[in-house]
Order: sequence, then structure tokens, then C-alpha cells
Amino acid sequence: MTGTKKILLIQLMSNGDCLYATAVARQIKHDNPGCHLTWAVASFCKGILDNNPYVDAIKEIPDVNRNTATGIVRNLRREAAQQIASGELDEVYFTQIIDDNLANYDGSIRSSIFRGYGKPITVPVTPSLRLSTAEIEKAKNFADKYNLAGFTNVILFEFAPQSGQLAMTPALAMEMAGKIVENKSTAIILSSSLKIGDGNPKIIDGSILTLRETAALTHYCTMLLGCSSGITWISTSDAAKQLPMIQILDPDAYWVNPISRDFQRLGFSTDNLIELYVNNPEITTACVSEALTNGFEETRKKYFKPLPIQFKTTSRSIYNMLCFLQFSAIVKHIKVNISVFGWQPALIGEIIKGLVFAPFKLVYNIISKRLKK
Repeated sequence: MTGTKKILLIQLMSNGDCLYATAVARQIKHDNPGCHLTWAVASFCKGILDNNPYVDAIKEIPDVNRNTATGIVRNLRREAAQQIASGELDEVYFTQIIDDNLANYDGSIRSSIFRGYGKPITVPVTPSLRLSTAEIEKAKNFADKYNLAGFTNVILFEFAPQSGQLAMTPALAMEMAGKIVENKSTAIILSSSLKIGDGNPKIIDGSILTLRETAALTHYCTMLLGCSSGITWISTSDAAKQLPMIQILDPDAYWVNPISRDFQRLGFSTDNLIELYVNNPEITTACVSEALTNGFEETRKKYFKPLPIQFKTTSRSIYNMLCFLQFSAIVKHIKVNISVFGWQPALIGEIIKGLVFAPFKLVYNIISKRLKK
């Protein structure tokens, strides 16, 4: 590879975030024709990159979790800096929203990841996913086995999100599924890594399919009931069928990533999207039922109320960055959010809250940890 530009992209997790970052990989290839791109990714997210045309090599990182990720990223960045100094590597890009990259967060995960690249994203941003023939065939066999073509409505239900944006139990999912399939022409696929089912032939266990195979399965579905996690975002990839979505989100989650905000920023239509910000099975099932009987457009008018802009993550991010004395990152975070939202009183309040109360919170946490020991 003499003379070939060597670039490292660090985006360890999660599956949805890695899907977003495939556009960054595509942009790197666009900006650096002929370069060799290596992607550093956690073992449990490695599969999302299989056959990706914009990635030349995978640097698989084991034992990554929320507690170890920051330390691992710092080691990778130090190692990359040494490789750049020695000529083994030419450039490194870090897009994960952790450590000092918390500065990039602007209320939308995808745009925050893009900001980590530091250059304009001009290529198509639809996530790149390349399925194998075997994965496509497995989804087809699944659809044939459960006679999905025999139903007017086939709902893919993402009920166990890893993003932390919704608290949903298997029992609650089954309760909701039971009510939804009272519509005789409707089947629902419970999609997660959890095996779940009660023998009702219209409530189908989707746990036997991988996340990638579930992307192929979207071509046999008519609607997605999701919660802005991996299944939602893989359904927006170029390997999937874009389904009408009803999304259930917790407005008080640490990271809130509304699909509507993401789509609006990127210029995508939200006409086939309804977002619910209350985890109430009666409201959700009523919304789904009305969408099936009255049509999506009319149901959207009744139920869709975009989440008001909130900035709770700002004070938390400032606290985290203060703990590591990342003052320039704090300044960047403030500038980023003011540039996006303007001088919103709620934003300014969270900035002040983060700066004023962070020292007290830090002392409290230190004392609490010592007392626990």
C-alpha cells in the first residue's frame, strides 16, 4: 500500500450509531479517492459493517461496554497519534459521542456524529448496509414460513431497545401485540434478541433473525412500531424497505433521539412518521389500530405532536467534561448548541446549571463512592 493514504475511523458502538457513521466512511472515501480506510469497532457491532463497500479493514475491539468505552477510545486515539507520527497512519477521525466528543451533541445523534468528522457531509446519508444472499434468503424463508403474504398488515415491533429510549417489558409487549392483532388481517413480529410468544399464530417471534436479516424482513412488512433503536435505524438503510413508523419514546431518557428531528435536519419527509411520548399501551394500540383502519395520514394528524426542544443532556455533558477538565470541549458544546438553537432560555439555564452545580455534584459523587467502599 505504498503511497496509499491510510485513515482510521473510530466509531465503536452502537449499531444505530455505526449505521449513521457509514455515511462518514462514504464521505472519507469521497474526499480521499483510493485511500485505505480502517474502522475501529466493538466486536458486538462488527457485523453491521460486513461487506460495506466503503470500509477496507476492520479493527475489532473486544470487551467494549459503556463503562470501558471512554478508556478504550483514549487508548485508540493515543495509539493513532503515535502511528501518525511514525508514518504508519495518515489521519484519524473520531465520531463516537463520548469523552470530549460530547461537545458535538446537538440534540440529534446523527448530526452529532457527522460533526465528529469535522468536514461537510456531501454524500448521501442513507446508512449503507450490504446483505448477503444467505441473509436475504433467510428473511424470505421466514416470511414464507409464517405466511406473511396472507396478511394485509404485517407490523414489525421493536420492543426491547438497547438505546435506552424506552422502558418496555416482554409482558407489556405481549399485551399490546394481543390488542393489535384483534384486527383479523394483521400479524405482528416481535423483534429483539428475546424469544417471546404465546402460541398465537398472529404474534410471531422474530428473535431467530439477526439485525441484518431483519433489514431484509422489512420488505415483507407494512409498518414499524419502534423506539429509535437499532431495528428502527436499520430499517432506514439502503438494504431495507422504508416503512411507515409509529415511534414510542421516553422524553426523559438520557439520550433522546427523535426520528422527526433527525429527518427534518436532513431534509427527509416525516409524512409517514408518528411519534408518541407516553408509554401507555392503550394510547399506542389505539394509534396503531386507527392507522390500520383510518389510514396513516389521518391518524398522524390526531396523534403526532413533536417533542418540544429540551436541553437536559447539556448540563449532564458539561458535568462529564468538567470531571476531566475538558474546558475547550465545554466551550465548543455551548457554541454548537447556540448555533443550532439560538439563545433559548432553557438552553442557557441548563448551561448555567451544569457550570454551577457540577462541582457540588462531583464532590457528592466522590464522597458517595468512598462511603460505599
